[in-house]
Amino acid sequence: MAKKSKANANHFDPADQVQVVDMANGETGELLPPQKTPDSAWQEDTIADPVGVEERNAPTSISLPDYYFKKYSLDQEGKATFNPKRVEGIMKVFESKKNTPMSFLSKDKDKVKEDTDFFLSQVAQVVEGQRPLLEIDPQSSGINFLQLTTRTWAEFSSIAYEYQEDSEAVNQSEELPTWLIEREDKMFGLGRKARLLSAAVEMIGEDFGLSDIALNSKRVQTEIERRQQRLAEWNYKNAVNISHKVASDMNRATLEHTKSVFDAA
Repeated sequence: MAKKSKANANHFDPADQVQVVDMANGETGELLPPQKTPDSAWQEDTIADPVGVEERNAPTSISLPDYYFKKYSLDQEGKATFNPKRVEGIMKVFESKKNTPMSFLSKDKDKVKEDTDFFLSQVAQVVEGQRPLLEIDPQSSGINFLQLTTRTWAEFSSIAYEYQEDSEAVNQSEELPTWLIEREDKMFGLGRKARLLSAAVEMIGEDFGLSDIALNSKRVQTEIERRQQRLAEWNYKNAVNISHKVASDMNRATLEHTKSVFDAA
């Protein structure tokens, strides 16, 4: 039998020992940190930059001209939005116009007949242009045409309301401004287009294969609200004045500078 070297007589190697864990007596063996931190270990930092938090949460000081609030509004978060009362007024214009036929201002009967015949020929052209599109998937083509009709009526009603609104604000003793005359031309053009599309629907609507082809007031109102929302956001972006906020920031910087000068004096 080989003898152990005296050099290794006092040497202890842990690998030579077998660890016995007595689980029954509460021993758990080697304690290792968990692989994932539990949610209970996280604590909210309640004193993290309280001044900075207050400044970031403070509402931005802005200024808008009076004309903005005559036509549009702001929501509870201070964002641009349409004015419901204005939409209501536009819808009244739509309801008063939607069933009216195409009319012409000329007092000459021959001229009126000529204009009427030309209008009807344009309706026929629109119908003939749509027929090839209805040969395949007529429902999709029909929906697209009805959407175009709806948007056009919404646009016409909005422009007509704006024309009436702006014409009442113009000084009656002065000539109509150019921009109002241009709006008048656009109003008549959109009115003609809206009635042209509606007349085409009456002639070809049955070929759409849809259960309902009527001009829906709710859908028109939705398009009116979308248009008013776009205008509100555009006017807000171009009219908003944040000079108050800029001035406030500059005043704060000035106060901090003067305080530092005073402390250094």
